[in-house]
Amino acid sequence: MQRAFLNVMIALVLTVVGTLQATAESSDASHPAARVVIEFNDSVTNRDMDTAIGLLAEGSIQYQIQPAHPGMPEDQPLTADMPSMWKTVAAILFPTTESYERQVEIIDVRVDGELAVVWTQTKTVTHRKGVEELMVLEFSEIYFLVNKNDTGWLIAGNASNRPIDEIPVG
Repeated sequence: MQRAFLNVMIALVLTVVGTLQATAESSDASHPAARVVIEFNDSVTNRDMDTAIGLLAEGSIQYQIQPAHPGMPEDQPLTADMPSMWKTVAAILFPTTESYERQVEIIDVRVDGELAVVWTQTKTVTHRKGVEELMVLEFSEIYFLVNKNDTGWLIAGNASNRPIDEIPVG
């Protein structure tokens, strides 16, 4: 009887330890899906849009919860083609800034087969040409990734609670 009780307790302890390890691994920035998110943001920081766009899945979607700048339409569609959106951002952002840095901290990584969700805490630092003061924004982002047919992780979508910045458009 005591041996059966001891076996049950050992099984329970091993289950708890396994759960704790799985939870710890869920925020692991070294997971391949998290590495893709980091590489994407590093590529944008380094103004290497070919690499950044290459990390996006065909048909990837940018969820636009609110306008990014004053003067943008409030009633914009909820989704946009992610590669087109980033090409437009780069065409406007890069010539008008000395630097634009995207720093991401991996908060959580959840993987289920060919799907992954990566949560980040993101900080952007923008140094506009002719302006001494840096614009710093901090927000959360969710990246949706796919590893279709085990061909490698690609970003299929992104949503964020990025605040409206101070740079008007239009």
